[in-house]
Amino acid sequence: MATQPLVTFITATYNTAPYLRETIDSVLAQTYANIEYIVLDDGSTDDTIDILKSYGDRITWTTHPNMGETRTVNKGFGMAKGDYIVVVSADDPVKPRLAEVAVPFMEARPDILVGYPGWDIIDSQSTVIDTPRMFDYNYDQMLRWHYCMPGPGTFIRRRAIELEQGRNTDYRYIGDYEFWVRLGLRGDFAYIPHNLATWRFHAASTSVNQRNARMAEEHIRLFETFYQRTDLPESVLQARAEALSTAYYVAALMLLPADLDAARPYLIRSFKLFPFAPRRYPTGLIRSKRYQLVAFFPFLRRALITTSLR
Repeated sequence: MATQPLVTFITATYNTAPYLRETIDSVLAQTYANIEYIVLDDGSTDDTIDILKSYGDRITWTTHPNMGETRTVNKGFGMAKGDYIVVVSADDPVKPRLAEVAVPFMEARPDILVGYPGWDIIDSQSTVIDTPRMFDYNYDQMLRWHYCMPGPGTFIRRRAIELEQGRNTDYRYIGDYEFWVRLGLRGDFAYIPHNLATWRFHAASTSVNQRNARMAEEHIRLFETFYQRTDLPESVLQARAEALSTAYYVAALMLLPADLDAARPYLIRSFKLFPFAPRRYPTGLIRSKRYQLVAFFPFLRRALITTSLR
């Protein structure tokens, strides 16, 4: 009997003790046998270390001074031995059959670099509050409209990480999305048509608002820098105006409704770059409770924005 491919789960954690045990347990509960689990503590000051110690040799864990999620995940990539690698946020438990379903899907599609499943939005009590609509992969749409398909539970083929040498450490908050944009030039992604993961929504706070402002800046910088590359194919260059316009628009979304003054110049820049059809921008943005919610979502969950862009 052939050996099952090894799946490495990686969790970078920083002061997420209230949710960490649930997430670790969800990975260890996988119905797929051949896994390794690496948890990297990014200098937590809460009870994280005690939680990690309680698992003994069931997980591999390490701790280091705080250096941010991007660098911490890259450290995990360097430690991973798996044929497939899954980055699991410390507060986002996965479902038991994630690996069982995803591995055969990836094995049947050796041409794809990334496979991403559907996922639920959960609250602080792990109650499902929404299930975003998923989209089949389309790189042009990911650039033009920022439909970021990969989300929680995404499977990454090892050679994909080797091709792009992991996440770009110039991006502290949106290293995942920047990685997908680069990797999309290398090969295809595919949607795994099963709901296999979760993402936890946290209520907005002052710290979240401040973080969103930094994410907004990184998002604009990502696309400004990307379009300075000299190796982009013509199909990608044709998307430049719309992609940059959407970058400014999404940056504005992240600042609303907390800071309309900061968001306004981003909105103006967006429309100057590409005054596209209103149907791609939802009406009643400020009045929409759903969009007020979206404005506070951590940036790596920008796929959720697309559920309202229709």
